[in-house]
Amino acid sequence: MSSRSVRNIHVKSETMLVFLLAVVQFTHILDFVIMMPLGTYFQEAFHINPREFSFLISAYTYSAFIAGIVGAFFIDRFDRKSAAIFLYAGFIAGTTFCAIADSYFFLLIARIISGAFGGILSSVVFAIVGDVIVMDRRGRATGAIMGAFSVASVIGIPLGLKVAEYYGWNMSFAGIVLLSLPILVLMNYHLPNIPPFQSAEVDPIWNFVRILTYRKYIASYMLIMFVILGGFTVIPFIAPYMERNVGILKDDIPWIYFFGGLVTFFSSRMIGIVSDKIGKHKVFYILVPLSCIPIFIMTNLGQTSLVNVLILTTVFMVVVSGRWIPALALITSATEPSDRGRFMTVISALQNLASGLGATIGGGILVTASPTAPYQNYEVAGYLAMGFNVIALVLISKVKTVS
Repeated sequence: MSSRSVRNIHVKSETMLVFLLAVVQFTHILDFVIMMPLGTYFQEAFHINPREFSFLISAYTYSAFIAGIVGAFFIDRFDRKSAAIFLYAGFIAGTTFCAIADSYFFLLIARIISGAFGGILSSVVFAIVGDVIVMDRRGRATGAIMGAFSVASVIGIPLGLKVAEYYGWNMSFAGIVLLSLPILVLMNYHLPNIPPFQSAEVDPIWNFVRILTYRKYIASYMLIMFVILGGFTVIPFIAPYMERNVGILKDDIPWIYFFGGLVTFFSSRMIGIVSDKIGKHKVFYILVPLSCIPIFIMTNLGQTSLVNVLILTTVFMVVVSGRWIPALALITSATEPSDRGRFMTVISALQNLASGLGATIGGGILVTASPTAPYQNYEVAGYLAMGFNVIALVLISKVKTVS
């Protein structure tokens, strides 16, 4: 069924559009999140420490941040469809380099390339949501697209780890490339043409400075930073910590992502629906304090059973990822439609910067005697994450919706 969007853009099927954006986000997210549970493989193959491993994570996010800032100058001068297809093709190229990487340095460069395209891609996805989906359904659409993280956890990560176990970690990235190619074709047929807001005569540098310094947007910028820091200071190190400190077998690590992703697949949609019904601020006020409980327990966890770990990590994934849904739905609605492309590019860039900072901070705090020895100081990273969440709790009230 066709429909008319916020900007009066013809959309053949809103459901199909959300699905396509979700699968684009799925492959993009999988390429990023698969790095974390593969941490043990990288540390053993390249003989690197937690700090050097954190550079593999942060190289992607810092690259995405820089590309996002540059992209903010120009993103609204291009049709959203053309921009999305170009960026997705570049992301596929970067992931291909990951699949053929044979050294730490080569992989580091490949992650930088993937981040340069993937970081801007995410902002274009959510800009399309803001352009096409009306406010009353935007929380639900955001929840559905963010559910891509859940699918990546349930299907992508366990499958990717099994592929790595039998064929090597390079093949995990090769699988993502093979999956992404037909999606690129579908984008050409099913993404709507969304004409640019910005004319070629408008000075892109002036526009970027205006968006970056606009008083009403500052709270959104700060909020996304602290929401991400509130999770990413600990998230990259969950899998190796569970292996080395808690005593979980490498073969059982995929179950953490399977059950966590399975539950969040449903919870993310419910959180999106509830956010639309009772208010996005209220849902955020509930989820942020709840998220501090599993963060504290997990980062102080000693040896325990697999069942206890699965319960804890599943709750962690539900509430920590759940915070993003009302926050991002609010942020998406906090900009004027004419600013949305540049605004969301800045938001995505800051999100990537915060992810890189979180991984770098966590990697700097953690100490280990050897590439396979237990981690120390994980609880300190947890305390920092809880502090970042408290700051986000204060900032959410400053975000005001306009569209």
